[in-house]
Amino acid sequence: MQPTAKDYYNLFIKGHWGLSSTTSKLNKFSGREELLDKKVGVLCSDGGRFNDSVIAVNSVFIEVVDPGNRLRGIASFFGFMGGPFLAGGVGLLYGLFNYVDRVPLFVYLLALLALVLGGIIGLPLFNSLIRKDFFRKTHYPMRFNRVDRKVYAWSQDMGVVTMNWDGIHFYQSKASASDERRGMGREEVRGYVKDDAGNVVLHLVFFKYEGGKMMRGALEIWELVRRYMEEPDGHIQAYRVDQRVLALDGRREGFFDSLTQATRLMADSRLFQVVFALMVAWAGTGRILAKWTCRVPRWPEWVEEKCQVAPDDPYVRNRQNERPLKAGEALWPLFCFLLGWAEALTIFYFLFRGYF
Repeated sequence: MQPTAKDYYNLFIKGHWGLSSTTSKLNKFSGREELLDKKVGVLCSDGGRFNDSVIAVNSVFIEVVDPGNRLRGIASFFGFMGGPFLAGGVGLLYGLFNYVDRVPLFVYLLALLALVLGGIIGLPLFNSLIRKDFFRKTHYPMRFNRVDRKVYAWSQDMGVVTMNWDGIHFYQSKASASDERRGMGREEVRGYVKDDAGNVVLHLVFFKYEGGKMMRGALEIWELVRRYMEEPDGHIQAYRVDQRVLALDGRREGFFDSLTQATRLMADSRLFQVVFALMVAWAGTGRILAKWTCRVPRWPEWVEEKCQVAPDDPYVRNRQNERPLKAGEALWPLFCFLLGWAEALTIFYFLFRGYF
């Protein structure tokens, strides 16, 4: 599957960097790959973990958030940096037209060339970074149905995609920053689907963990889903996991939940969360703003019909019956967030105090 001009339009204008037909084409078999057997566990003694990825569990399906959810709000920060560049470009354009007789021709042409190239390259790039997080769905969930053996996944440009669980070939995909053309490392669980002719028709990232555990975190989510779909008591094992489910079932992410996600993204230990408080403020602010500009996804009726849960199901976990955040769990991310903003304002004060 080769990307087309429309695919690049979807990336840089619409910001479809998540689960989409475009990224399905762009995902390549590169780096270090290792196939995952659905019948064999990858973790010898430990079971699966939620790892801030599971929305709901019951005897029919397990609902998991998209792998990019943990990074929401990060890219948009760089996108908004286009504002100062745009203001500078407007100022330069104003100066060129008002002082054309004072500017040498070579400098005039060079400045015009810079403006044109900046507009052609910079504007789509900044737009893509903003649209990656803003003005779309709050998250893109996936449902793994153990009854009909189907996977239902919200995509950014294909609606709800339906896949056969047994027809998905999962594998570990790892690459260092030097291996990747984008200059970024990769540790994630991917899957691809072939048609009857053996051609790859979908190639998606299913599980990823941004944090200290990286691939182990992704494999813990994979092991949770694998056991849920393959083992007779998989739904009971998932129900008993001692981690909170995400409060995203039919609603936006709450303020404290956003701060919790931003804090855990930056570091797993509290010491480093304090050290990286400035980054927590950056990630938390971007995440809160991004989530409140987006729409909550609603599953179509035909998916809900396939995923009907019995009223007396004893293995239901979702935001309605999950325990609320403890005081320490809510206040610690808030402390790191406010500390980060205090550091940012202090830096701005010493940088610009001479201008006020």
